[in-house]
Amino acid sequence: MTFSGTWAIVSSPDFYDDYLSEEVDPYVKLRQSGKNVQGEYHVGYQQGTIDGRLDADQRVTFSFEGSDEMDSVSGAGTIVLQGDRMVFTLMYHYGDDYTFECERRASN
Repeated sequence: MTFSGTWAIVSSPDFYDDYLSEEVDPYVKLRQSGKNVQGEYHVGYQQGTIDGRLDADQRVTFSFEGSDEMDSVSGAGTIVLQGDRMVFTLMYHYGDDYTFECERRASN
């Protein structure tokens, strides 16, 4: 299965549902080419870019750069496919970890 596509962030154990869609409908957008996976995300006041690699059949590890409430942030993360859902985790450098559950958006 490919990671490519736009994934809607539908829930998080770390945030209230209202926070998730504070600025936009929350999403993770990914492009997979072979083992390389790049993309972007926007959830609540957090947004950034992703540069990752497929390291197992259903798992990507990545680094990210972005902003959180206008502060620069960076770190690492994982993306794991679980059936028709995706779990997206951000691990801030010297900071917190945040997990988001995602569903693939229908193609336009």
